Amino acid sequence: MNIEQNINSFTLKEISIEAAQLWEELEQLDSNEGDVEQVIQQLFEVQGAQERKIDAIAYVADQLKLDVEVWQSRLEAITLLHTTVINRKQKQLESLKTYLLFLNQTGVLQNCNPGLEREITFQNNPPKVVLKLEPENPRFPEEFRAVRVEYRPLNKQILEAHKQGYDVSEIADIEVGRHVRFKHCSKKK
Repeated sequence: MNIEQNINSFTLKEISIEAAQLWEELEQLDSNEGDVEQVIQQLFEVQGAQERKIDAIAYVADQLKLDVEVWQSRLEAITLLHTTVINRKQKQLESLKTYLLFLNQTGVLQNCNPGLEREITFQNNPPKVVLKLEPENPRFPEEFRAVRVEYRPLNKQILEAHKQGYDVSEIADIEVGRHVRFKHCSKKK
């Protein structure tokens, strides 16, 4: 197999399998110098192909990261633009409603104002409570106060206890994932 010339048609897995097969072949060869030299040459070619394949994969990963950043910034710009327009339209709607309420309160508009196809009506909102005292105030009556207890795990402390050798298996599983990192190699000397 001429792996050097056809690197793009082979996967990293196929290149690694080829290297393993060449090592097996090398171990099984007699001491015929020509055959050993040919297999070693093929191993060097496979190693070079594997290094270039790794560089190509890392390059694709870099391009994908860059694409994600570009699309993320585009999304943020579009979101900002739409949020600005939405906020402006909401303010316009609230201003219109405030103006209509003013006209109703001053008697210019009645509680029911029919049009040809639509109507504008004015109604009372449901009653709401506006507190004068905070619930923590001792003068706030107990019958109008609720105490909420919230339980939540202290994940950092559980992890720290696990690291220190405590058995936390009754309350939690400790999972360790793996991730891929692409980085530049230091120059070979």
